[in-house]
Amino acid sequence: MNQQPIRKKAANTQARPQKAASLFDRMKNRSTVSQVMDFLYLPLSFLIMEILAKLHIFGKLIDENFGFLFPLTLAMGCLASGTAFLFNGKGRRIFHIVVLAAAAILFSFHMSYQNNFHSYFSWHTLGQAKDVTEFWKEASVAAFGVWYLILAFFLPLIGVCVFGKKLTRDAQKRSLFCAAVCLVFGAGCYTGTLWHLKEYGIEDTASPYYGYVYMQKDLEQAYRNYGILNTTRLDIKQLIFGAPIEKVDFIDINDLARVSGSDQKAVSDVEEQPKEYGWHKMDFDFAKAADTTNNYYLKNMDEYFSQITPTKKNRYTGYFKDKNLIFITAEAFCSKVIDPELTPTLYKMATEGFVFQNFYNSTWGGSTASGEYSNITGNFYTTANCLEMSGNTYQPFALGNQFSRLGYKTVAYHNHTYTYYGRDKSHPNFGYDYQGIGNGLEMKACWPRSDKELAEITVDNYKNAPKFHAYYMSVSGHANYSFTANRMSYMHYQDVPEKYAHYPEDVQAYIACQYELELMLETLVRELEQCGVLENTVFALAADHYPYALTTTGLSKLYGLPENGIRNNLDLYRNSFILWSASMEEPIVIDTPCSTIDILPTLSNLFDLEYDSRLMMGSDILCDGEHFALVKVNGWSWISTQGTYIASMKYFEPNQNCTMTQAELDEYIKAMKKIVAAKSTYSLQILELDYYRHIFDAGLTNTGS
Repeated sequence: MNQQPIRKKAANTQARPQKAASLFDRMKNRSTVSQVMDFLYLPLSFLIMEILAKLHIFGKLIDENFGFLFPLTLAMGCLASGTAFLFNGKGRRIFHIVVLAAAAILFSFHMSYQNNFHSYFSWHTLGQAKDVTEFWKEASVAAFGVWYLILAFFLPLIGVCVFGKKLTRDAQKRSLFCAAVCLVFGAGCYTGTLWHLKEYGIEDTASPYYGYVYMQKDLEQAYRNYGILNTTRLDIKQLIFGAPIEKVDFIDINDLARVSGSDQKAVSDVEEQPKEYGWHKMDFDFAKAADTTNNYYLKNMDEYFSQITPTKKNRYTGYFKDKNLIFITAEAFCSKVIDPELTPTLYKMATEGFVFQNFYNSTWGGSTASGEYSNITGNFYTTANCLEMSGNTYQPFALGNQFSRLGYKTVAYHNHTYTYYGRDKSHPNFGYDYQGIGNGLEMKACWPRSDKELAEITVDNYKNAPKFHAYYMSVSGHANYSFTANRMSYMHYQDVPEKYAHYPEDVQAYIACQYELELMLETLVRELEQCGVLENTVFALAADHYPYALTTTGLSKLYGLPENGIRNNLDLYRNSFILWSASMEEPIVIDTPCSTIDILPTLSNLFDLEYDSRLMMGSDILCDGEHFALVKVNGWSWISTQGTYIASMKYFEPNQNCTMTQAELDEYIKAMKKIVAAKSTYSLQILELDYYRHIFDAGLTNTGS
């Protein structure tokens, strides 16, 4: 009796005509989670990842260019979501898993890299595949510091793995419709944002569209404005198809010096009677060189360099002529470790030689490699593959090549893997007989290796040569700064003076490992003095970068700067360029603003080497005229004889001795920005287009000054 109505109801249901469900009805009956997963899961996942990354790296989310990050990220998410709808069933779920796994790995990689190097990764660096594995050793340690971010990046992937089976329940018709909607919306969002960017124009280096097109010149701004996903897309695109090359309006800095009233002696002890010394130039026929190529950009460079006024020789030209030179790029060296009691040799060199009071160590992008490249070449590059790239270019002005042509014995050493950053290609090309771990240099195995031991086992190779130039890339000051993870810190734990006991442990460990540099210099001085050549030898020492691996608190204590915004504080990049010879009777104090790209032309002048000052981005610090130090931090900042321009604030603070009116200042700042834009363009092109080979092959008629 109770079963009959049920059978009748079932029969009636089967007899009722089937009505086709509309697309709207089918979607309405789906769960909210499933609908969000279908349409918004990828866009929202990407956006959340970008927000977390920006907050971690830059400390704030909303800034003047946030309006580009949001739509560009949304566009990429919609395009990915639309592509997912082209698949049915399990295929769509697999697509989501693959995309979200790749995104999580990408963001985790960038966070680990940034946490370790406080720099920005470029895919151009992957040309050095042999070095990537070594980076992962350090990145794996850095990843522990951002484990909570990495977990957050993987949460969308976990969500798909847990709830993603709902993606397998849809028909092809709805999938194609949704694919079209997402793809059209994503393409429209990207096109609209790009159109809006173009409205800003490309003439001003501060324009967001300029940063979009020429993102390789300032990766920091690209990551800030466009996010990791879109910067990665642009980076890979330019890696495959080549980066656009900019033509910059010409402004001669020497003309600017006369306008600003800074056409004066660069050193304080000015001669009473001016004397003409000649020019640092070579006899190039730039017009002839331009006629030998069809490359538009090489022609443009010929035109640009032909208009530059070369720097003058001065009373310091040849000051160290015919002397020996030991040049050290010191890993993460900071002048704050110089102490008359702990580091007497460093202290003597820093205070009794040339004393450069306004010297800056920029982080060009690319950590040690780009810092070392700027020290050696007088130019800069923004990614770590610059050294390996330089191995295939002509480098006539590198000191190894300059001195070897004069009959010097030229050697270079590095107490780490000899192929790291492509030094096996770059340093022989710079003119050195180069040795590192793996090609003839044998040292005790530890991390990091000893700079003192490096000096002990190499100095005999050159100290008895009639003339020599030795170059060292040290490693003892390398991170991580811990008494357990850093062998040099552990060795010198007891050497750290009691007065540093109140410093954080990472700062004490940093000071301890930097003590190895003091022992290296002490060893070299002793050995050269014993063989009677110390008086005839010059020591030059500069860092590759500041000790970025220290914590923010550690940096604040070491430098005496506020923690808030410390990595954007220009004083963090102020350092010492040590230049000393035992033959100097008294110190020579220089207050000219200068940086690492000025080292090569300055040394070339002091040793009276033949070079063309027009073809380097740096200039002789001791020459007359306008000078400025370029510091790449949150944009292109600079410190000139007239004042300081802080790129992150777009603000210029005049010096007390600046006498220009506001109208003159406005013109001065505008002109300086163009000069900085030119240097940031042509410095990269010199390397990328092998410009020195072009001009020497085609344009040199004869040498002379």
